[in-house]
Amino acid sequence: MELFIEKVFTSEVLFDTAKRFQVVPEEKPLGDFENFVFKARRSNGEIRILRFTHSSHRSIEEIEQEMSFLDYLGENGAPVAKPHRSINQEFVEPYQTENGVFYASLFDYAPGTRVTAEDPEFWNDELFKEWGKTIGQLHKLTKNYPHTPHRLDWEKDEEMYIDYLPNHTLKALAYEIVDSIKKLPKTNDTYGLIHSDVHLGNFHVQNGNITIFDFDDLMYQYFIHDLAIVLYYSLLGSNMEEEEKTLFARHQLSCLREGYESQHILDECWYEHLHLFLRLRDISLCGVIYKKFEGKDMPDNYAQIIESIEERLRNRQPIVKL
Repeated sequence: MELFIEKVFTSEVLFDTAKRFQVVPEEKPLGDFENFVFKARRSNGEIRILRFTHSSHRSIEEIEQEMSFLDYLGENGAPVAKPHRSINQEFVEPYQTENGVFYASLFDYAPGTRVTAEDPEFWNDELFKEWGKTIGQLHKLTKNYPHTPHRLDWEKDEEMYIDYLPNHTLKALAYEIVDSIKKLPKTNDTYGLIHSDVHLGNFHVQNGNITIFDFDDLMYQYFIHDLAIVLYYSLLGSNMEEEEKTLFARHQLSCLREGYESQHILDECWYEHLHLFLRLRDISLCGVIYKKFEGKDMPDNYAQIIESIEERLRNRQPIVKL
């Protein structure tokens, strides 16, 4: 979270807004990367997630659209953490500060637990198939969702992150990737409103079933992007050798496709474009990290990620060669 946002997020913001949703939040956030996220409880003990988004990150219209889309997905059987209304019957509650507005939203707490690549109980072919199937369900439903002007097409989002890249060379390489993707055809079967960030940190698993949350990055994007995200974050920070990475990614993709294609089919040519979307995620993550630590010291682990990304960008290489 940017420094100026941290300075205006107070306990008063947290607890006063929580009352509007009739929950009591924990004081320590579960996350604070782009939003402040808290575990909270209702009077009957049920767990909810209370999220605060600063107006510099999203407009109220963008967040309301996220809530509406989530509500639509949940009502149509998608395994997502559904939103809840406040005592004012609003999905989004604003809190004005001396430097911008915080927008609060409440969600179900996804059942189950997070998965790590080090957990053999979960990190297996069955998870990969279910992961693909769940993404396919979302894509099948988004095809029938009315277009909204309140969620951006992906290139607008990327341009914002490219602005945070530290030099002209990296920015030029980034726009090279963006321009290549912009040439790809858009149809209702290949492009729509998608989660765009379905990595390990954004779903829980219970009894083999996945529940997805954190639709903050909801945008119009090519469907293949959601599958690229799975591959990308499954390998980010991996110590595997290049050949081992390639073999793993190919196997994981075959499992993902098996699950995904039980819900939705993409033409084979889209899998040939995966390398572009893997490189695109390098741009996004690099920009997000520079944005987050603007005016602050960058921790070593993030600096190492930045170093690897910038090397790949300069070499025009994705995180894995398929």
